[in-house]
Amino acid sequence: MTRQLTWHEEWSLHIDILDTDHRGIIERFAEICARFGPEASEGRSGDALALIGALTDLGEVAREHFEREEELMQAVGYEDIAEHRTEHALLMAEFTDMLRHWRAEQMHILDQDKQESVRDWILDHILGADSEFAKAFFELDDPFDVAQHRRAPAAPDRTKLNAARRGL
Repeated sequence: MTRQLTWHEEWSLHIDILDTDHRGIIERFAEICARFGPEASEGRSGDALALIGALTDLGEVAREHFEREEELMQAVGYEDIAEHRTEHALLMAEFTDMLRHWRAEQMHILDQDKQESVRDWILDHILGADSEFAKAFFELDDPFDVAQHRRAPAAPDRTKLNAARRGL
C-alpha cells in the first residue's frame, strides 16, 4: 500500500506565507495520490487526461508559490535570490519534463515510483533551498516589518531531508 504524503510540522520554515503554501501543495498532491494512486485505480482503467490535468494544476500552484516566495525574498533583500530563482526555473522545467513524458505514456495511474518522483521534487526544495532562505530570513535586522511573516525565531536545518524521506 502506498503511503500518503502528509505535512509534518518539522518541515515548517516558520514563515507563515510559505508554510501555508507548502502545506497546500502537499495536501493537493496527497489528493492527487488518493484519486489516481494504484489503490484507487484497482479495477478501473483510470483517466490519463484527468491525472495529467491534476498534475498540471499542481505545477501551476507551485509556480504561483515560487512567485510569492521570490517577492518575499526581494522585499527582504535576500542576497541569494538569483540562485533561488534559477532553482525555481529548473524545478519548473523538471516538472514540465516529467509531465511531458507521462502524457506521452498516457499515464493513468500515479504509481509508487512516480509518486516518489513528485514527492522528492516537492520536499527537496522545501527542506533544501527554502530552509536556507528561512535561516537567512531570521538573521535579518528587520529592514522593514517582517514580523507579519514570522511565527518563531528558529528555522529547520537541512539534515531533516533524509529523516523526512525515511518518514514518508
